[in-house]
Amino acid sequence: MLKRALKTGLFTRLVCTLSLMLFGLAVGAQEATYGPGDPVAKDMSMFDPKRPMDAEMRANVPDGFSVAAVGDLITSRPLARYADRLPAFEAVIDILSGTDAAYGNLETTIFDPRTFTGAPYSGDGDWTVSALPQVAHDLKTIGFSIVSRANNHTQDWGLEGMRETGRWLDEAGISHAGAGETHGLARAPHYYESARGRVALVSLATSFRATSESLPPSGATPGRPGISALHLDEVVHVTPSAALALARARCAMYGDACDETLDSGELFGTRYQVAEQHSHEYTMDPGDLAEIHRNIRSAQQNADFVIVSIHAHQCSTGCEDEDAPRGPGNFLKQLARDAIDSGADMFVTTGNHNIGPIEIYDSPARGYRPIFYGLGNFFWSDVQEFLPHELFQGNRETLARFWENPEKATEYDLSAPLNVGFFSHEFTFQSVVAEVRFEDNQLSEVVLHPIELGYGEPLTESGIPRLVTDAAAAKEILDQVGRQTALFGLPELNMRYSRSAAIIRPK
Repeated sequence: MLKRALKTGLFTRLVCTLSLMLFGLAVGAQEATYGPGDPVAKDMSMFDPKRPMDAEMRANVPDGFSVAAVGDLITSRPLARYADRLPAFEAVIDILSGTDAAYGNLETTIFDPRTFTGAPYSGDGDWTVSALPQVAHDLKTIGFSIVSRANNHTQDWGLEGMRETGRWLDEAGISHAGAGETHGLARAPHYYESARGRVALVSLATSFRATSESLPPSGATPGRPGISALHLDEVVHVTPSAALALARARCAMYGDACDETLDSGELFGTRYQVAEQHSHEYTMDPGDLAEIHRNIRSAQQNADFVIVSIHAHQCSTGCEDEDAPRGPGNFLKQLARDAIDSGADMFVTTGNHNIGPIEIYDSPARGYRPIFYGLGNFFWSDVQEFLPHELFQGNRETLARFWENPEKATEYDLSAPLNVGFFSHEFTFQSVVAEVRFEDNQLSEVVLHPIELGYGEPLTESGIPRLVTDAAAAKEILDQVGRQTALFGLPELNMRYSRSAAIIRPK
């Protein structure tokens, strides 16, 4: 009896121990496993055992799957035929066409000027970029399968231009995301059905024109068409000496806080805060983030490969030097990592018009995934034949400074002086094509193919990407990645050079 009791007691303790372990697992299952977008299951056992939610959120990238990613597509006319006389451009097309999917950020409006009923809107003094209808099919010929549209040029030609761009892309068979007739459609993932897997794209922007962002309905008030926007709250960090100067200026102008040195304040609509180093810092809108993470999770549940892209001009440090590449905003680190934890397989930043840092992020939920904090330009077209009257009027002083007879200036006669200082650098015309490859649901490698866009070539051939095959020239371009990565405070990349390319692998 004693032995039986001991055995029974042992058995009871074993059962209790196992129960506690299972309870612990259940508690662990209730933690947010899949990033900020995870609604957190109350009890995993309530789900269909054949289709557990955990399995639905696991990575499912086909073996050998590859995606090409590039930066901004600022093009105004068909360019594919230039491959006949530019072999280095044909080599770039071969790279794009050799992958399962190719992504880029479409930063232009496609419309037919003969029938277009919309109008230009350049109230912020920027170019109203535009492209002829043939451009949509041309991008498909070059190899692009999916493009983002949430950026500051989506509504250069109003809602009419946004809508017509979508129609031309649909006709060409190019998937696109980030702009929509409703707030939900602008936020939602859109899909490309590749031969080897379904690709989803969630597109958003922190750089956009006022009122170009989509709005949901509010009570009886209807919503608004537009782009998927992430609103930011900016605070400028300033050194103590700069803060003192700002406080004195505020005192002189408003008679406010003249007898004290403030740790924070506001001047000319800009909030500032005292810090050891000058920088621009941003806080992301929590409501926007909740919607974005929800759509990333939805994309993961409905696709084999998920791309999240953002168009962001924001920069945190070294932003005032026009002669140096612009770094990204610090807020992007958290945004990108949370996006991957929530279901993304690749995060891409565009907007700063130069090569940016790269991070190989080791996600607790998804393993190694690439984050590109700036892919520069892929097309950079200065052939813009439809610039509005107000752009000429707003730049009368510039035209008078550069031209004896400014009234005779053409569209490019205006663009040429406007480019000086901002876009007159080699690094504006240098970038990479990032070829991302996967094996066993994990990132196997990122191959960076250096490209240059014909800086200094005749206008009709400038802005077209050419593969750089000279080893020294290629290294000069690729070294920018390492420098920018270090400046952004990210871990050193496991990068090696192979001929004229660079290969990055998880460490």
